Amino acid sequence: MFEVDGMPKLFSDRTLPARCPFCRAEILRPGEVEGGQWYDFAAGFCTCGAIFVHDPTARNGGAAFLQALLMAADGDMDRAMGLSEGVDYEVGYVQKYNADIHRLEPNSFGTLYFVRLQEGVKRP
Repeated sequence: MFEVDGMPKLFSDRTLPARCPFCRAEILRPGEVEGGQWYDFAAGFCTCGAIFVHDPTARNGGAAFLQALLMAADGDMDRAMGLSEGVDYEVGYVQKYNADIHRLEPNSFGTLYFVRLQEGVKRP
């Protein structure tokens, strides 16, 4: 057992920082998104160009993924629906995300859905 400031350490921190699945950089906390009727979830951007959306329950994955894809298409639903996975964009997921502490935690349900446009695919 380890001691911290003279007190025994009874548990270990099992949390991890939230990282982009594409570039492994730590991401900023997802925030509110303005600008569209489809933007119901907190979201953010990675420095590598990926867009991520937070589904706190892991039960609304389709809607969260659609929001990320729509954000990648700058709100153009027709363009978003015309993009193809593996051709126009990559998809990644980070599970067990806890928005309250902005870390990955074993007992959390939140999922971050990532979309990154392929090189050569221009944003409108």
